[in-house]
Amino acid sequence: MINLFHPYMSNKAIKDASQVLKTRWIGQGPKVDQVEKKFSKMFKIPYSVTVNSGTSALHLALILAGVGPGDEVISTPITCSATNIPVLYLGGKVVFADIQKETMNIDPKSIEKKVTSKTKAIMAVHWAGYPCDMDEINKIAKKHKLKVIEDGAQALGAKYKGKYVGSVSDFTCFSFQAIKPITSVDGGMLCTLKKKDYQQARILRWYGIDREFKGDIHWKYQIKDIGYKYHMNDVTAAILSAQLDDWKKISSQREKIAKRYLKELKDVPGLTLLKRHKDRQGANWTFTMHVEKRNDFQKKLAENGIESHIVHVRNDICPIFGGKKQNLPVMNKIESTYVSIPIHNHLTDVDVSKVIKTIRNGW
Repeated sequence: MINLFHPYMSNKAIKDASQVLKTRWIGQGPKVDQVEKKFSKMFKIPYSVTVNSGTSALHLALILAGVGPGDEVISTPITCSATNIPVLYLGGKVVFADIQKETMNIDPKSIEKKVTSKTKAIMAVHWAGYPCDMDEINKIAKKHKLKVIEDGAQALGAKYKGKYVGSVSDFTCFSFQAIKPITSVDGGMLCTLKKKDYQQARILRWYGIDREFKGDIHWKYQIKDIGYKYHMNDVTAAILSAQLDDWKKISSQREKIAKRYLKELKDVPGLTLLKRHKDRQGANWTFTMHVEKRNDFQKKLAENGIESHIVHVRNDICPIFGGKKQNLPVMNKIESTYVSIPIHNHLTDVDVSKVIKTIRNGW
């Protein structure tokens, strides 16, 4: 079976994690601070805060954005539910905007129509790691005095107009969960542009306690805000640091596979590739396309030992978000056409050729 996902884990990551387990620092320690600095330097991000998951990063970003009971957050329906559930943690409401067929990303034109007096933030999810129209989204946010939170769980290393995702908007959240291109088994990163948000995030991720406070312990525990157990540990940080050393190798291999798909599948009848703009570069977490007769397409691949999947289901049909399809014309239209095929670092040239040949032979 040519699997849709296959985690990449370097030998160095395994070795470094083992070494940490032999020390007294297996919780949050020096490795956490080191990997935060390393991450910021690699991706030219002002401030980076490690957490235990991408979901935790999103929750903290929403808190820092000021989202509370009754507030609305405009988001996309086509994403992992982990994107939108944190809004509910805070008593907020998710307002779904429509998407673009050609990228599967949230449509700025639809966002503009969804803004109300209750809107507090905009959530931009980079589908498959391909950047949203961030200039347009940030323009809307500035006009209405809203915060922008980028869900970059799928977009580590992606670039928008020459800038890495993570250095563009108020907040950006990354995930290092098992099937992401860079994985530390689990974990996340919250990136901010402002120092005050960075400092507050560090406090909130540890129960609301300021671990940097050096005075009397009783004053250290003068907790002002409700915090969480969201910190990363040194074992995870060691794995993440080692994995980041291989980031260029990982990303270049995925880009190589993506280019083959784009070149050799562009003229296949019944198949439409997603659009790529010259001003941005995707992270190639998945390779998504639109196909006619999706069930037949997936059956054909499965018969040839190739896994495929839609990966995420529209969120608006989940009972917690309302439980019914909303009036989102593009989302409704492409619901039965989108599908992803394998793109990961364990694929061989032979594997990729088999995927391409199987699709080109029709379904």
